[in-house]
Amino acid sequence: MSLDEELIKEKIPRRSFLKKTVSTLGSIALAGWIGSGIGCKSSTGPEPPEPVPVQVTLNFEVYNHIQGYKNQLTKTAMSGEPVAIRVGELGVSGVDQDRIAVKEDGFGKLVKFSNTGEAIFTAPKQSMNYDVILFNAYPGVNYNWMDEQDSQLYLEKRNYVVYRKDYDGQTGPETPWREAFDQHNEALNLGWIQWGRIDRQPSAGSGDFSYGYGYCFGGMGAHLGDHVLIEQSLTGPAPMGIANAEIFENITCVDDITGVSSHKIITIMGGPNAGSLNEVGKHLLAYVFAKE
Repeated sequence: MSLDEELIKEKIPRRSFLKKTVSTLGSIALAGWIGSGIGCKSSTGPEPPEPVPVQVTLNFEVYNHIQGYKNQLTKTAMSGEPVAIRVGELGVSGVDQDRIAVKEDGFGKLVKFSNTGEAIFTAPKQSMNYDVILFNAYPGVNYNWMDEQDSQLYLEKRNYVVYRKDYDGQTGPETPWREAFDQHNEALNLGWIQWGRIDRQPSAGSGDFSYGYGYCFGGMGAHLGDHVLIEQSLTGPAPMGIANAEIFENITCVDDITGVSSHKIITIMGGPNAGSLNEVGKHLLAYVFAKE
C-alpha cells in the first residue's frame, strides 16, 4: 500500500500525518536518551533513618457505658510498640469481662474495640490521654446478640433526623412514634454523656430515614434502612412496642435478635408500661453507640 493510499484509508491529512510521524520519532529518541541514563542523576544517599522510639505516657480514664466514670490508669510505653489494655486489670466490677473500647480523649475517634477481653493498639509518638469504655453487666443483657449480627450504626452516624412518611394508603397517629423516639433519646442521654440523638421532624420531608404506617410484608412492622413502618391495624400497646423494635433494629442494623421478634426482647411485654423500651433494650442500644 502506498503512502497516499494509507492516508486515504485512515482519512488523515498528509500534513497531520507528517507532523504525527516527526512527533513519534522525536518521542522515541527522547525515550532512548532517558533510558540511556544521560542527564539523570542517581541518588546514592543513605535512606532516612527510622524514627527513634521514645517513651510516652498514656493516661486512661475508665467508664462504665451506662453508669459513667469509674477509674483511671496510667501506662508508659515505647512509641510504635503494642499496648494492651485488659478488662481484668482495670479494677472495675459489674461489667462485661469480654468487651472493651478505647477512644481518643473526650470520647473521640475509636482507637480499638475488642470482645476478647483486651484491646491492643500501637503506642503513639507522643504522650496522650484516652477514654476506656467498659460495658455494664445487667441481668438478661447479652451483648453477643449484637455481635453475632455485626451490629453497627446505620449510616455510621450518631445523630439522626427522621421525618413522617406513610405508605400504601395507610396512616395512623403520631403518638406511638413520638413516644418510641423519645425513649430512644432517653436511653442515649445518660446525663454524664449523650451517646447520640434522634431528631424527629414530622413535616421535614427529608432526613436520614422516615417513619410511618404501611404494608409490612405480613408482619407487624418493618425496617428497610431509609424507612421504618408499622401496620395501622395494631392496637393497644403494640404500636409503640413495634415502633420501638423497628427503630432499634434500623439504627443498629440487626434483625430479630435471639431469633425472635426483637420487641419481645427489648420492650416491656405487660403491665402499665407495656411497649416501652426496657433495660435490656437500653443497654444494647447504648452498647452499639458506645463501641463505634
